[in-house]
Amino acid sequence: MYDSQLVFKALEKPAPYGPDLDLSKYKIEEPGVEETREVDPSLLKATSRVGLDASSLAYAQRNEQALATAMAKLLEKYGVIVLPTKEALLRKPFARELSWKLVDPTKDKYTAFAYLYGGEVGYFIYVPPGVKVPVPIYTCLSITSNNVVQTAHNIVYVDEGAEAHLVTGCAIPHGVKDGVHIGISEFYIAKNAKLTFTMLHAWAEGLHVRPRTVVKVEEGGEYINYYVTYSPVASIQTYPVVYLGRNARAYLASIIASSNKGIYDIGSKAVLEQPGAGVENVSRVVARDESESYARAEIEALESDTKGHIECLGLLLSPKAVISSIPIITSRKQGALLSHEAAIGLIADEEIDYLMSRGFTEEEAKAVLVRGFMSIDAPLPPSIKKQVDYILDMVAKYAVG
Repeated sequence: MYDSQLVFKALEKPAPYGPDLDLSKYKIEEPGVEETREVDPSLLKATSRVGLDASSLAYAQRNEQALATAMAKLLEKYGVIVLPTKEALLRKPFARELSWKLVDPTKDKYTAFAYLYGGEVGYFIYVPPGVKVPVPIYTCLSITSNNVVQTAHNIVYVDEGAEAHLVTGCAIPHGVKDGVHIGISEFYIAKNAKLTFTMLHAWAEGLHVRPRTVVKVEEGGEYINYYVTYSPVASIQTYPVVYLGRNARAYLASIIASSNKGIYDIGSKAVLEQPGAGVENVSRVVARDESESYARAEIEALESDTKGHIECLGLLLSPKAVISSIPIITSRKQGALLSHEAAIGLIADEEIDYLMSRGFTEEEAKAVLVRGFMSIDAPLPPSIKKQVDYILDMVAKYAVG
């Protein structure tokens, strides 16, 4: 347990990046948990925006209401536990041991708010030792009311030698115009285990989004994170931190399509704690209208015999859009090998002219070029890659207007 006075004091602590928000202007609904076999229409509209089939969801959340679905029960045949976090904390001592151990609630006002007022809504997932889950685990968090704060506290533990693919979609149906999403995620990847985590965001012009994620990867473990956001948003600020043990690996990829006057401050940090640890941090940013995009990437090597590489590429589609690439590499031991590259450019006229000469319209030509720019050779399983490709096609069409 944390000192409550310190947590309350943190409610006044702004995050180091992103616009500061006055959370008192928003309301929070009473948290709850309910069993359901059918997802309501508003949530169906939200899931379709991130390419998810509502019937396959293992966990769904509407505002502060956690929905335990039938799909979660089907995963039990593999020994996988999927529960609303609140329920897991009541029923599983193991869950209580993991809760708020990686994310410090005094970090900033958003973590403090989730700790004090969130009601522990979110998902808890446990994958037993040696189990390689053959199907993706789908979850969805949706805001369906205006002027609310949605909190989620997600805990995932992939036990020794196990493997899982988690896909989380965060979205709202059309018609919701403002609100705040605060997502707290604590991911544990045990020795020689692997977690592929794909996050798909589709918010709205008045939404402020504040995910807070920490990942712990033990010896020989692997973490693959693929993040995509393509919708208008008032602001989004996230800076997940991944800690890598001996011979642990991480691949961190983000695709950002910014628009309107939104502020997109997105990045990640990897800490190479033990020899043999390695990370590749890749981002693609496409900016249009008057949006501001900040692509942050950081690698810190605490030991020798570690490797890390950062690649940040940006593409400006509007004269009023802004992209800032901010790579940081820090080595605290001789023998670490770290590198970074960053570039920001625009679509070449000759490339558009070439495609138009082949029968494409100007908009189609731009979409093709943007789609090619966003392609990342991420190590995703085929079922997830197919879904990500579908989303990226949507992103390319949206990015060019």
